[in-house]
Amino acid sequence: MRILYDRQTNCAYLQLTDDGGDSKSRTHACDPLGVNGEINLDFGPGGELIGVEIQDARRLLPANLLAQAERKRISQRLAAPEVPPPEA
Repeated sequence: MRILYDRQTNCAYLQLTDDGGDSKSRTHACDPLGVNGEINLDFGPGGELIGVEIQDARRLLPANLLAQAERKRISQRLAAPEVPPPEA
């Protein structure tokens, strides 16, 4: 597992696979109470969880975890979350 952190955008990415993701991966917004949609889950083509994006990382993650993270510009790597349309 790799932990990446973009200080400029305050976004962290927990990469759970060695391959760094796949262009066919799918991103799903996770919206539990108190998080305001700031966590996105990336799934590989086979449905396996391959990564977790955390926006507002300084608020949501422990400081010691961010201190150990690789500093990297990651915001361009992450795709916009696929949010299903609201049900009528």
